Amino acid sequence: MSRRVVVTGLGIVSPYGVGIETFWNNVKAGQSGIKTVTAYDISKHLVHIAGEVSNYNPLDYFEPKDAKKFDRYIQFSLIAADEAFKDSKLDMTKEDPYRVGVYLSSAAGGFTTIETQHKIQLEKGPTRCSPFTIPNLIVNIASGKVSMKIGAKGPNKCIVSACASSAHAVGDAFRSIAWGDADVILAGGSEATICD
Repeated sequence: MSRRVVVTGLGIVSPYGVGIETFWNNVKAGQSGIKTVTAYDISKHLVHIAGEVSNYNPLDYFEPKDAKKFDRYIQFSLIAADEAFKDSKLDMTKEDPYRVGVYLSSAAGGFTTIETQHKIQLEKGPTRCSPFTIPNLIVNIASGKVSMKIGAKGPNKCIVSACASSAHAVGDAFRSIAWGDADVILAGGSEATICD
């Protein structure tokens, strides 16, 4: 039996801004999210523009140790998920945590971690790499971090299908709820691939 599925909360981190209200106001104002890259020196690159999340300071959202430990794509996932969770007004004390899931996808995972840790390995040797290298670069860690944060113990997965990853996460979440595998699923995706 198929059940009705509804969206109850939204959250976003994007080149248009952090948060649904900021995002929507900038879209309505006709502002472009494509700008000159500021994250690194672009002088040697052929492409100088991208959809970069600018004016973003991780310390506005995380403790310093977590800001340093989490790859940027994980940070974006946690911020957007937190907003969506609050927007939904879901009370986990009234939910069966085994019926609440997270389907949060990424096509690339921790690009910044891969780049920085590879550079450290080349320059200083493998023993100087962070012990968090693998947990920060794998594509399914954001889904895991979000589930731990909200206390979801139900279905948890990360669909990797290039540019369609997030859309597939939402579609799979819809089907899982419609067919009774879960009652609530936080679904979406995250990327942070702008690095030198």
